[in-house]
Amino acid sequence: MKILICGSGSIAYRHYKNLTSLGYNDIIFYKSTKYFRKKSNFKKSLIFYDLNSALKQNPDVAFICNVTSNHVNTAIECAKKKCHLFIEKPISHNLKNIYKLKKIIKKKKLFLFVAYMMRFHPFIQKIKKLIQKKKSKIFYAHSIWGEFLPEWHPKEDYRKSYASNKKLGGGVKLTLSHDLDLMYYFFGKIKNFMILDKFNSKLKINVDVGSTYLIRFSSGVDCSIHINFLNKPPIRELKILGENIQIFFDYYKSELVVIEKNKKKMFKLKNFKRNDMFVSELKHFFSCLKLNRKKNLESNFYLLKYMI
Repeated sequence: MKILICGSGSIAYRHYKNLTSLGYNDIIFYKSTKYFRKKSNFKKSLIFYDLNSALKQNPDVAFICNVTSNHVNTAIECAKKKCHLFIEKPISHNLKNIYKLKKIIKKKKLFLFVAYMMRFHPFIQKIKKLIQKKKSKIFYAHSIWGEFLPEWHPKEDYRKSYASNKKLGGGVKLTLSHDLDLMYYFFGKIKNFMILDKFNSKLKINVDVGSTYLIRFSSGVDCSIHINFLNKPPIRELKILGENIQIFFDYYKSELVVIEKNKKKMFKLKNFKRNDMFVSELKHFFSCLKLNRKKNLESNFYLLKYMI
């Protein structure tokens, strides 16, 4: 299987390392500039600076890992050449050409996967099973995720990163969209929706730096989500309340607390590494390809209108 990776930033490099660790070695790259991160060890003979030239190598799968604003157009060109698509979240920064991409995917009978690796966290999978129990009817959920943007890549000017640039598809709603995706993963489609955005901060960037969602899902669950680029130290917590269950998850402590029938159980992950989620995500993607499992195409696009 030949794999095309579009992009050469940190996430492209992570996928490259993980793919080779899983035995996928027939990998080529497309990138739009000749800038390389110092740590990158891509073989330059396998790098193409023109997408059409890369696609002439007949890849089977395209990993779309360039800036968000280029996701859809790159995906369209790859889909035209019958590439199955692994697109880094979010799928886009607007709705332009989304219908065109859908149409090509359907016509070519391709598999599309939008990469939200948090779904593959061991405790997230455990929570999913817990809330699916009929006896554990959920009525409320809350999550908070805050990170200090300048500390993501300390050696780089955060003001020049894609996360800080509206034209590149930045902003907190798109960049930190994992929590919205998780709530959709847990509770299904949205019935009512409201959002409050924050733009003013000492970061002085032209995108939203904080957002608070208030949501009622069709399943009856009420939910609040807060995300921001301002928290120092970072915080990432999830709380779920049900008639017969309470669930508390702290990502940074790798800790899960479950209270059922007044009995409290605490779970702690040992030897967990963040990269484990990315590896599990890749295994899932290739398993779906191998078994010809096609996800509901529309589910990949469902949340986009709530992020832009």
